[in-house]
Amino acid sequence: MKTIPPTPPTGELVPLTSLRGLAAWWVVLFHMRALLAPWLPAPVLTFLGAGNLAVDLFFLLSGFVIYLNYAERLTSRRVSTREFLFRRFARIYPLHLLILLAFLAYVSAALLFGSARIEEENFDYFLASLFLVQNWGFTDALKWNVPAWSISTEFGAYLLFPALLAMLAPWRRPAWLLVATTIALGVAVHAIFALFALPYPDAVAQTGLIRCLLQFAMGMLVCELYQRLAGQSRLAMPLLALAGTLAGLHILAGAPVVPLVWASLILGLALARNRVLEWAPLLWLGNISYATYLCHYIAIKIFKLLFVAEGETVGLLPLLALTAAILTLSAVLYHGFERPAQRWLNLAWDRRRAPRHWASAG
Repeated sequence: MKTIPPTPPTGELVPLTSLRGLAAWWVVLFHMRALLAPWLPAPVLTFLGAGNLAVDLFFLLSGFVIYLNYAERLTSRRVSTREFLFRRFARIYPLHLLILLAFLAYVSAALLFGSARIEEENFDYFLASLFLVQNWGFTDALKWNVPAWSISTEFGAYLLFPALLAMLAPWRRPAWLLVATTIALGVAVHAIFALFALPYPDAVAQTGLIRCLLQFAMGMLVCELYQRLAGQSRLAMPLLALAGTLAGLHILAGAPVVPLVWASLILGLALARNRVLEWAPLLWLGNISYATYLCHYIAIKIFKLLFVAEGETVGLLPLLALTAAILTLSAVLYHGFERPAQRWLNLAWDRRRAPRHWASAG
């Protein structure tokens, strides 16, 4: 495989980290929207009802960040495929497993006290979730920790990343081809739903994996464009304006352009000097966003079980308390488990790979 020409280090792209945090909370509020309905105006509820589109943003961001951090190192063989996959496993799996086991405790208690049936949370899906393959086409529904379906598809994208890198070879392609391929992949996402008469972005069990792979590949191409354009901040505003225009076309006319909205937004923010998205609290939200994404669903389920009576409106104060609880739990999980577990696993890998120095005898 031809090595990617080295690119100058750019450091963390803070606006994209903050964007990830905002997107995670869009998903949280998407799952809370039925509880919030009595308290919010219709336009806001409509916006929250589109929160599942944030998952498409995650897929592009993932492809962008993985390409930025690993493409050159993999092609130059400074990092092996095994090491890349292990470090991605260390990043996503410990917290996924912890939340899955929390769901197992929750479901077991529900079964024990007679408030659930075994077919509602079948254990085949649990087993598939344990191996992070629950959205690889083996199931026809979403169960247990529902948001983890996208983690399953991203795990598939990580496994295929070296092959995608070799096949796409973005560093070899002219800029016009990168743009054209990005557009084609974005259109293909919507075309798959249209071809099988499925509503976008639903039918997750049937389309989740291909939806992820196409947009993950888009993220890779967008990152290559970013590396070529780095420093040209004057292009940021036109790209952000393009993202806004495409978003308007989708909202007003249902134009099949959602992946292209996210592609334009990511490239625009990566090139911009946006002080708002560099605000420390937003950056912190981005850092803990994976924990937020994985823990919020079980928090909402437990809240409903304990405090929501059928047919009754939930007070605003309890909903604010739920929001604060999700934020607090996210922080605790990130600082107390997610990061320590990742560091421990990466350190174990580094120690295993370190050369052993034997003292000479005599």
